[in-house]
Amino acid sequence: MNHMDRADLHCHTYYSDGELSPQAAAEEAARIGLRALAITDHDTMEGLKELKGVPGLEIVPGIERKAYWEDIEIHVLAYDCDWELLRRNPHVEYDRNERNAAMIALLRADGVDVSMEELAAMKKGVVGRPHIASLLVKKGYFPTVGAAFDAWLGNGRPYYVPIARHPVPVLAEELRAAGGKVVLAHPYEYELGEEKLEALARLCADSGFHGIEAWYSGYTPAETEALLRLAKKLDLCPTGGSDYHGSRRPDRVIGGATAPYAMLAALREKE
Repeated sequence: MNHMDRADLHCHTYYSDGELSPQAAAEEAARIGLRALAITDHDTMEGLKELKGVPGLEIVPGIERKAYWEDIEIHVLAYDCDWELLRRNPHVEYDRNERNAAMIALLRADGVDVSMEELAAMKKGVVGRPHIASLLVKKGYFPTVGAAFDAWLGNGRPYYVPIARHPVPVLAEELRAAGGKVVLAHPYEYELGEEKLEALARLCADSGFHGIEAWYSGYTPAETEALLRLAKKLDLCPTGGSDYHGSRRPDRVIGGATAPYAMLAALREKE
């Protein structure tokens, strides 16, 4: 793929559930010739403070949050937020910390030797289920993170605790109040069908979203074209990104899905 004048607007680092440091992710993006890379860690923008910059590469400050619609977990990207303003909202870091504490308490109540202190020591940024799973692997309870999810931590498993989620319009308001450009992430991942997907996208547009992710790892050209048509219909700016995490998701590589850089400029121009 020719990456010249392209932007990968969805990338995770070890400040959430990614593998690379923010600097290493940026250097890889520059190496393959991207014009821009967005760091979009879950519920945190702390990793941006670690970046020293890479010549020729624009770093787009981003974040990924979760909302709900009809009891479905919806992922939302936002770009150019004021992090110091956003993090004052109690939903941003508090909800995740409360969930971690609840899961650790359940594990400890059944005699599993883990603690919040050990969990905190494993991670620089925001901590979530992948890090609890890694701690369980480290302490010999499971051979792999996947096994820990399958047996104990996955949805419906004995130590799963749902994270607090907020309605799509509420989350949009929070992100817009912090100056964010708000985008519906990976629309086909919710497996809604054409009619319900359009209903969700319409709700997003009516709630002040600025864009919808049309280019995404694994999406076919036909799927991207359908999303581009939906974006045009609802006056949403199409964006795109790889959703890179690292070896845990080897099918998603930096630059594996990108949007034209012009789409980033158009997104920023939307009110």
